[in-house]
Amino acid sequence: MIKTSITIPNELFDEAKNISGNFSAFVTEAIRESIRRNKVEKALKSHGKWADRKKKSADIVNELRAEDGRAYAKRSD
Repeated sequence: MIKTSITIPNELFDEAKNISGNFSAFVTEAIRESIRRNKVEKALKSHGKWADRKKKSADIVNELRAEDGRAYAKRSD
């Protein structure tokens, strides 16, 4: 855990305190939700970026596994 100092408007602090009673927990949850939304937005923006590639994903992975020096990716029977 880290203890930090932030500056926010009084009315925002008061409203958050009234909703939660535990300001730190409220801020922690708000930050988690903001990070989650950011990740979702980033993933949605990248959707379709690889649509024009010439090879299938499985072919790319198999080629990477077959490269010299990547013996850890080989499967034993």
